[in-house]
This record gives sequence, structure tokens and C-alpha cells, in this order.
Amino acid sequence: ISTKQSILLYGLGSKKAVLSAFGEALSNEGDVLNINGYDEEVDLNLLFDYIDQIFLGGAVSATIDNSFRGTRDGLITKAVSIAKKFALMRSRPLFILIHTIDGVGLSDDFSQGSLQALTRSSEKDRSPMIRIAASVDNINAAMSLWSPQVEHKFDWAWKKVNTHQPFFEELQDGPQTTVAKKKLKITSTQKTGVAVLQVLSSLAPRHTDVLQLLVGIQQNNANNLTSYSALKEVCMKKMITTSEGNLRSILKELLDHELIVSEKDEGGNEYLHVPSQQALNDIANYKRST
Repeated sequence: ISTKQSILLYGLGSKKAVLSAFGEALSNEGDVLNINGYDEEVDLNLLFDYIDQIFLGGAVSATIDNSFRGTRDGLITKAVSIAKKFALMRSRPLFILIHTIDGVGLSDDFSQGSLQALTRSSEKDRSPMIRIAASVDNINAAMSLWSPQVEHKFDWAWKKVNTHQPFFEELQDGPQTTVAKKKLKITSTQKTGVAVLQVLSSLAPRHTDVLQLLVGIQQNNANNLTSYSALKEVCMKKMITTSEGNLRSILKELLDHELIVSEKDEGGNEYLHVPSQQALNDIANYKRST
């Protein structure tokens, strides 16, 4: 999936558990969104708004003409704008897992074209920053789901997965009542507030070690700021990191997750801190399950 190809799982039985487990593995190297394509009320406009607000700070929504919102052509234009902005602003890839991409809520040409545009237009250094892995339940329907042009741009890597598992979740969470309509059913590794624990569980152990070390230093400082040089010195002493490049790479990922903030004073000295008191407490008390 680190290539330009998208992954498509097909075969007998529900593939939701397999695709979800794949997402857990991918969360070590990027952010993950799970989309329930079998929900007939799934709304790609809401999905795109979510990506824009959470990962891009609303940079795209502010520039889209209101008269264009909600139209089918506007959906594809919105996908392209978000993809290009994501490639410019982010260094951490986004993996979108679509459970049942042939579901009734996504089976029209504009939905499929928008999803294709979202990954195809996000290329950075010849590799997409937004990547798609999906499952298909009806392989015969899938053969006619895409036009030749769209299928070529998805560039699917077809993977046969026969699980022979029942579709319990898909049936339980299938067509919704009017009360549940327009509710976007997605889950993400990008968390804030009390859900910061879910982000911590997705981080590599060394990243968590650096973050907890920063929290420990911050809690002992009256001004809540920790100089980069002080953090580096302690990390080296405790052998958490072996080089400045390694530490910089870890801090960059923590910054992308918005767990920490980096600031510089007038002399160019860098200082780091965890901005949220709730996150500070959660990080300090976090213990990785074994």
C-alpha cells in the first residue's frame, strides 16, 4: 500500500475483521479512518469535511464556493482540493479503510470518482499521501462498479480473502432509521481530549517513551516549557534515542498528531510542551498493555 496501488479484498465471507486488523498495523505509520460503506446513509461530503477540519484545520472549506457545495461535480472538486492540500501540509500519510466499497451508499459514479480523486490527487514524491484499502462483497457487481478510467486510476491490487465469516456487523449496522441518517460512521486514530489514550496505543513504544519523558520534565518546570536541548540530553542519557535525527523524526510524528507544540524564543532556542492539561495527565499515567 506504500506504492501507488490501492488494495481491494474480495472473497467469501465478511472481511471487516481482516481489514480492521490491517488498519491497526497501518496506524504505526499513519493515521487511519474506517468507513462503513455498507451504511446506505454514508456521506462523502461529511467525510471530506472531517478530513479537512481534523487534518487541515479547515483550510479547504474556507476556499470552496458555497454554490458548489453539495453538487456532484463539487464533490469531486472538493476531493481534489483536499488531496492536494493534504499533500502540501502533511508528512504523515492517511489510510482510508472502506468496508464494502460496493455498498449502496457509495455505488454511484460520483462517489467512486471522488474516492479515486482523493487518493490520486494526493501524490507527494511520487507516492499518494492518502491511500485506500477496501473490501468488496459482491465481486460481480464490482466488475461493473467502475468505468475503465476510474478503475485504472484506483490501480487496484486484488487480494483474495475467503474468511467464511458471517456478516453480523454489516447486517446490524446496515440500512439505518431516519434517526441515524446523515451520521458519518467513521473512526479515526486522530484523537483529542480523553481519547488521547487511543493515539498513544497506536504509537511505537519509543515515541511514547519520548512523550512521557517530555511530560515528566514539563511537570517539574514552573513555566511548563522544556528546551529541545534538555530533552535531547535526557533522551540520550536514558538511551531512548541514539541520534538527533532519530529524535527529530519522533518529534515530527508527535507534532503531526498534535500531541505536542514547538515554539522558539527570540534567540531561536526551541521549546516543547504538551498544550492540554487533560492530555498531560493521560500521557503521564499511560501504561502500554502487554
